[in-house]
Amino acid sequence: MRLQVLLVKDDLERGALLKQSMREFGHDVVAETTTASDLLRRIEATQPDLLVIDSDAPDDGLLARLRELALHNPLPVVLFTEEDSRDVISKAVHAGVSAYIVDGLDQHRLGAILDVAIARFQETERLRAELQDTRANLQERKVVERAKGILMRQRGFDEPQAYHALRKMAMDKNLRIGQVAENVISVAELLS
Repeated sequence: MRLQVLLVKDDLERGALLKQSMREFGHDVVAETTTASDLLRRIEATQPDLLVIDSDAPDDGLLARLRELALHNPLPVVLFTEEDSRDVISKAVHAGVSAYIVDGLDQHRLGAILDVAIARFQETERLRAELQDTRANLQERKVVERAKGILMRQRGFDEPQAYHALRKMAMDKNLRIGQVAENVISVAELLS
């Protein structure tokens, strides 16, 4: 798979080596920068598939930009560094770094490093989407339970009857049961 890469480099010589290695593995370096200050703007402009950073010691500014990136425009991030502090490693992982490589710019390993970073990123995104779906489902269940309670109080239904009434209306109106439950709650609030 041919990747579009944005390269952030502290050291010009190592940056040139990284760029050459990327090309040898069949990837395109679509943009390069020596500073992370305009990182988000460059990502928006180039829409890379992968962010590769070469930094002797990632600072709080870089990590803050990576956290913002992870929230608004997530993509796999590979960070090559000399910094082996557990605290910095932990902050980098929490900021969305997919692969944190200490003292290891070995051209022969680069392909595997990129593959692992992409696989880890995809798994993280899958888990994030699953968590979001689970939260949405839980919220919908709470709304359905509340609507059932309203129907039980106002219409004298037992729980199965209330659920059946919500389900039937959802099927008749071609809506999700959660949408019908929200409507029931809105009407009850309006009438009370």
